[in-house]
Amino acid sequence: MIRADRELLAELMSVNDAVPAVTLAMLDGTFSRQQHADFGARLVALGHALSARGHQLPAVVIDGSVV
Repeated sequence: MIRADRELLAELMSVNDAVPAVTLAMLDGTFSRQQHADFGARLVALGHALSARGHQLPAVVIDGSVV
């Protein structure tokens, strides 16, 4: 596994680990507007990074389907 993939997976794990605390803070009203914006930006950046990495991977076509 290349370093960039390890770093991407580490960020994915970090975001995933933060979700329970973020959810509880949202539910009890202690999650500020800035925290919403920051966490949202983090999710968007991660989504873009995952998408970009997916487009870098070679595609294999078998019987007309990309696998």
